[in-house]
Amino acid sequence: MESTPEQQAEGMAVVRVLAAVLERLVSANAPLAQSDPGQVTKFHALKAPGIGIQQYLERIHKYASCSTECFILALIYIDRLIQRNNFLLTELNVHRVVITAVLLAAKFFDDAYYNNAYYAKVGGVLVSEMNGLEVEFLFRINFSLHVQTDVFHKYRAELVAHAVGV
Repeated sequence: MESTPEQQAEGMAVVRVLAAVLERLVSANAPLAQSDPGQVTKFHALKAPGIGIQQYLERIHKYASCSTECFILALIYIDRLIQRNNFLLTELNVHRVVITAVLLAAKFFDDAYYNNAYYAKVGGVLVSEMNGLEVEFLFRINFSLHVQTDVFHKYRAELVAHAVGV
């Protein structure tokens, strides 16, 4: 789980861009969420966490030691969640969605990863809640964790393109 300084720098760059993308999406959804909050799910908190999306992702990056690819896969999984469920990403659910997507990406892609209890601690949720979020996410994306190479490269290129503007 050790990474080189270059890998750490690349990971942080991806984390910053991913955070900017998610923040823009949450901001764009804010008016919709106020007029029609939609269905409350296991991912919804009663109030928005005190930590911002970027700080939250940086925390995950620092402590979870997952690969840069995991953060790209997490974005793909989040897109699948949104598209397949008409899921509205808001300030009340984005943190739980992110920690769950990264957990699933690490389990699916990385050779070495931490257990759910560790991710729960990093993400600030109970272990039982982390377990439930994992199952809920998997069912909502129909257990579709495999990503075609061309799709992965498309998302990676998009994140790199956004990096110029961040």
